[in-house]
This record gives sequence, C-alpha cells and structure tokens, in this order.
Amino acid sequence: MRTRVPHLFVASLLVSGLIAACGKAPGDATVVLGIKSKLTPGIGLDSMHVVITTGGEIAVDERYSSASKDLEFPIELRLEGLNGGETVEATIEATAGGAPAIERLAATEAVGGKEVLLAVELEAACIEIGGGPSCTAPQTCVKGGCRDSHVAGESLPAYEPDWATATTDICKPKGGGEPIITVGEGQADYLPMNDGALAQIEAGPQGGHHVWVAVRLKNLTQSGSITSLTGKFPDLGYEVGPFNVIFTFDPDEGGYCKIYGLRFQLDTQHDIQEMLGKKLEITATVTDKDGDVGIGKKTVTLSNDILGG
Repeated sequence: MRTRVPHLFVASLLVSGLIAACGKAPGDATVVLGIKSKLTPGIGLDSMHVVITTGGEIAVDERYSSASKDLEFPIELRLEGLNGGETVEATIEATAGGAPAIERLAATEAVGGKEVLLAVELEAACIEIGGGPSCTAPQTCVKGGCRDSHVAGESLPAYEPDWATATTDICKPKGGGEPIITVGEGQADYLPMNDGALAQIEAGPQGGHHVWVAVRLKNLTQSGSITSLTGKFPDLGYEVGPFNVIFTFDPDEGGYCKIYGLRFQLDTQHDIQEMLGKKLEITATVTDKDGDVGIGKKTVTLSNDILGG
C-alpha cells in the first residue's frame, strides 16, 4: 500500500484547521478515503487529482503523477476529528495519455465514534475515451454505469488496513453482521412463502415424493457452505432428513444471496399418503466454511394431492 504520511498529516491538519476556524470542537469520527485501481500507473493512468471537502470546505487537495512515481495504488486519505453527520465529498480526476480519462465522485457523512472506509475504484470500464459513460453529478461511473455517488455513512464498513487486498465475498461482506436465513419455495428461483402456506407435493423421477425448497440468506460464504434441510411433522411425530448439499449461492437483491431447486424428499421412511394435508416444519441450516451458522424455519401445509403422481 502506498503510505504517504505527509498527505495524511496535511489532511488531518486541514480538517483540524477548519474546525478551529468555525469554532467547533473536534469530533470523534474518521472517514478514510481509499482509492484503488487495476490500471497500471504510467500505462493505464498517468496522473490523478483528488479534492475532498468536509462540511463544504476544502480539506484535501492532492496531486499524484506516474512521472514523479507517487501514483501507486492503493492510496489512503484520512480525515479525522469530524463530527457525526458531517459531509465528506471527494472528486477524483485521472488522466491517461495526457487527456482526461476518469472523473469519479464519492460522498458520504461521518459517523460519530466510528472510523469508516469510503472505498473507490478507478476502473477501465469508466474511462470515457475508451467508451465509458459520461455521468452527470451527483451520479458517477461505477462498473461501467452511472450510479449515485453518495453512500450512507452508516452502511460503510469499518476501516481495516487490508481493505484493498482482502477478498470480497458478495454473500458475506466484511462487518455484515449475524447470518440471516429465510426459507422459501421454488424450483427455478427463490419465491417468498408465509407460515402456513400450501406446499405442493410432487412425484419424483425415482419414485419418491418431495416439495421444492429455496433459501435466501445473508452473511454466509457464497461457496463451500453446507445447506441442510430437516423437517418435522408435529401431528405425526415424524422427522425427515437431513438433506445436505454444497452448492454455490446466487446473488440476490439487497445484498442477499439465494439457493433454490432443493428437492426435499418426504417419504424416505414413511408412506406419503399419511402426510397429505399435514403441517410440516421445515428447518434450513447453512454452515459456511468459516464455521458460521445460520438457521431459518418455516411451517407449511402439505397439499392433499400429488402433482405428477
């Protein structure tokens, strides 16, 4: 990581000076602007200009150049002594071949008592001269498309020194919290299901009978997790399962992931005719490769008929 103590020191001094000028006591919030890129300095990019404002006043104005060998990613700029709720806005302008290439905006607000990371990546897909989009503020280019440049401070991760090199798991982001599991239904996708919902029994290709189960989850690893289904018939005293699979989860909306098309066989030990119309308590347990465990439950009512039977 490119550590530039003078720049970080200047950033802190500027913020402290602004606070003093405004007659405010220093706050206990910190925002770290982290900039990374896969573009090679001197080839993909040749210079970068970073301006950061806090509370509407310029706190950082830094220039980097491949010619002077100080354009080396990742770069961090730390803004300390901020008050909770204070705005932080960054404009990053990069050139390639001497011509404007990328203008990246990023904005958030400080969170009292916390040190958060506002991470920005300069991407090839956002180079305008290479076909990237031209976005109008407050939108900015992210992954080749125009998106809102503002990220709520409360949603930002805590700063970690290895932020630029740590592997990102879309299903288990760093600092995401406790595992969340929701049991649903679906053969071709995850479909939400309420307690008491009707679950259609189907005849399987090898003589058994099953219902389709799907699971929506958060904060468990995308690959290498074990999904285990068990069931209980409270009226019959029967238990079913476990049915275990190790499948990679698909990304879903809102930071969730999902798995679907789980054929949960019911009649491994008992006659399916006894189960028609009965209540079934389904438990989904997901254990990831880090040892974290999430559990979700749903009670359904089985159909009185068998599809395909």
